[in-house]
Amino acid sequence: YIPGVMNPHAKVVQRWNKFFVISCLVAIFVDPLFFFVLSVLEDSKCIVIQDATANTMVILRSITDVIYVLHMLLQFRLAYVSPESRVVGAGELVDHPTKIALHYFTGFFLIDLFAVLPIPQVIILVILPRVLGTSGANYAKNLIRFAILVQYLPRLYRFLPLLAGQSPIGFIFESAWANFVINLLTFVLSGHVVGSGWYLFGLQRVNQCLRDACHNSQIVSCMEFIDCGHEDPERHKSSPGWSDWISDKHATACFDTDKGGFDYRIYGKAVKLVTQGSFTTRYVYSLFWGFQQISTLAGNLVPSNFVWDVLFTMAIIGLGLLLFALLIGNMQNFLQSLGRRRLEMSLRRRDVEQWMSHRRLPEELRRKVREVERYNWAASRGVNEEMLMENLPEDLQREIRRHLFRFVKKVRIFSLMDEPILDSISEKLRQKT
Repeated sequence: YIPGVMNPHAKVVQRWNKFFVISCLVAIFVDPLFFFVLSVLEDSKCIVIQDATANTMVILRSITDVIYVLHMLLQFRLAYVSPESRVVGAGELVDHPTKIALHYFTGFFLIDLFAVLPIPQVIILVILPRVLGTSGANYAKNLIRFAILVQYLPRLYRFLPLLAGQSPIGFIFESAWANFVINLLTFVLSGHVVGSGWYLFGLQRVNQCLRDACHNSQIVSCMEFIDCGHEDPERHKSSPGWSDWISDKHATACFDTDKGGFDYRIYGKAVKLVTQGSFTTRYVYSLFWGFQQISTLAGNLVPSNFVWDVLFTMAIIGLGLLLFALLIGNMQNFLQSLGRRRLEMSLRRRDVEQWMSHRRLPEELRRKVREVERYNWAASRGVNEEMLMENLPEDLQREIRRHLFRFVKKVRIFSLMDEPILDSISEKLRQKT
């Protein structure tokens, strides 16, 4: 069964868009969490994959992928406004299924298809179990990190406009509070991404230090010792050179940042963090680190001369400036808008007081003017109704006037008149408080 073409302004589509935006927010939160699947066993000097964390991430990612696929299917049955028809008027709604499909195929279909491919799930469930315990595991782990980073860019490209509350058919979240929450969550997302990236690069530096220690130690098969698979260091105990590896001074120095055996610089605190077994501990501290660096524009970071360290620090500074320019500005405007009417009332009262003082009105008249101003404000809340009505369509103005001036029908002579005559009378009526 293929449903018919749906109007993008239908209520069910609007509700689906809101649900899909929430799903997108969860999806772009889940992807960086794959980095925390990997951790380090300090005693065994090796990198492990935590099965419980990996399975949880795979389930969450699969759920968001299924929702995204449903959204893609919806695009084949969702009418769109023809761009050529926007030159004059509001635009023509195209509801032919073939044209809708061609419009989506020539638009964002390929980007959506690439963004929804289950690459991390395939790597974790299929590829990693086959290569764990061998020297090829390091490349497989690099592959999952690369796949998540590459898929994250098209996902952000498609999701961020939706998180901003905008879609081709208008605003998804219209209330000011909803937009405030979206801006706040965007700031949290930025700290989440920066903190997760810092954890990933810190793990990479520890891995590089262990590989350098392996080259310096001349221990046979030490490259295989660096990988302990699914938290199983016991598999290497019977291997020759294992006891030498866990007691090797170069490998031990990789976890001692005070002696300066390896130049970690901005990843110094990540060295001890990657050895923590608790997912919550590793994630919460990484999130805190991301918030701290974005808020201070990486002011306390001094990167090493390693190129990727410098680029990562520059990216944090640029992201922090962008967030302060956009998100903090939007939140400030929102907070100011909450008290805008109250400020207008205060300014109005001040102007009236200055006018009454300038005209030397007696106190009794001043009291009456203040009462009138207070009554007017209570009735209209500072909204200019006539200006508001002028911007509405004529038929809607007519319906509003019928609602506001329906009391005229209580007068017997008006109750006997036809609606067109009453509409003409209502156009001449003006509200006074």
